[in-house]
Amino acid sequence: MAGALSAMIAAAYAVSAPSSIDVEYLVVAGGGGGAKDSSTGVGNGGGGAGGFRTGTSTGLSLATNYTVTVGAGGASQTTTRTNGNNGSNSVFNAITSNGGGGGGTYNNAGLSGGSGGGGGGLSGSAGGSGNTPSTSPSQGSNGGAGASGVEGGGGGGGAGAVGGTATGRSGANGGNGSASSISGSSVTYSGGGGGGGLIRGFAISRSDCIYCTINIIR
Repeated sequence: MAGALSAMIAAAYAVSAPSSIDVEYLVVAGGGGGAKDSSTGVGNGGGGAGGFRTGTSTGLSLATNYTVTVGAGGASQTTTRTNGNNGSNSVFNAITSNGGGGGGTYNNAGLSGGSGGGGGGLSGSAGGSGNTPSTSPSQGSNGGAGASGVEGGGGGGGAGAVGGTATGRSGANGGNGSASSISGSSVTYSGGGGGGGLIRGFAISRSDCIYCTINIIR
């Protein structure tokens, strides 16, 4: 009787390991790089943020090894009047976050990506498309346009908002990122890069000259 009771107790407390589990994930890709302009001082568009994807993967087998790839930011651009390079993708299981789009330079739109890069200044170039390729929920936002007729570059898109559109000689703000508490506290990821502004002395118009002359006489 004692042996039977012991067997019953052992069976009641036996624990079997699950064959699969559910996993919460946050996958953030590398951000796009800035463009390189010539010495004319045109502001370049900011790089777009890397794609931001979060959720739960269900039924992952404990007998399977899952590869995690962490994407790098876009490589620096060394060629004059050339857009920035896109960031690299980050991957977990079947979830891919796409690298951010590179910023645009004069006469060039920003590149598309997880979030789009900002457009180049002076030419009013468009920002690149975000959420490229398309995911649901969206992994990012569009980049902002560069200024037309003046030098400000558009802001790169962020996970939470589009990049700013430049209207003057200063570059526009990058789009806001999105917050996640997967680490135990709220942290914001995937903010877009700010656009570049004028980096040299600006040409003085007739009205500017009059204003300067008055100041000198004073």
